[in-house]
Amino acid sequence: MRARFFVFGVMTVAALILSGCVGKFSVKAPEAIFSLRPTEGVAPLTVVCDGSLSFSEGSRIVEYIWDFGDGDKAFGPIVSHTYRRGGTYRVTLTVYDDRGMQSTRQAQVVVRFPPPEPDFSVPPIPVGTYEVITFDASPSRSPNGKIVRYMWAFGDGTFAEGMVVEKSYRYGGAYPVTLSVVDEVGEVASVTKVVQVLGGPSCGF
Repeated sequence: MRARFFVFGVMTVAALILSGCVGKFSVKAPEAIFSLRPTEGVAPLTVVCDGSLSFSEGSRIVEYIWDFGDGDKAFGPIVSHTYRRGGTYRVTLTVYDDRGMQSTRQAQVVVRFPPPEPDFSVPPIPVGTYEVITFDASPSRSPNGKIVRYMWAFGDGTFAEGMVVEKSYRYGGAYPVTLSVVDEVGEVASVTKVVQVLGGPSCGF
């Protein structure tokens, strides 16, 4: 009787092993774990990617493959990457253990475009009323590409658009002239300079 139970038990264990039901014979995939520092900021933004906490039970991780979402890749447990342009990027880490099994995890990095840098020339000395002043915004720059719009507020309730504009003032005083620029990615920035105008309305006006 005991022999029968022994034979039956051996056959049952063998069947479980062949069917993969015995826990100690199951093979678990590695676990990809990583952190990003920082996860958002203004371009150019350098992000440190740390996947050193990734692990594999009963095995060891032999390869770390990073995809930064902008066409660049890197290898290793800890890497850094610099994003040159604004956008939302998906960072992917894929790890492989020494049994050839893999695991993948993703996280997001938000990179903001830097603002443009508006600038314009003003007369170095005070000007008179009705004297034509040329405002030139050509020194303005943007790290994101071209500036597509130049908007002027002359401080006396009048406005204009264009890279180079002309303006005269009817009354003397100190006028805050504000230039606002828009670049090709839609970023906006402004700068204000003061123009000194001497005198009052000239004769005949």
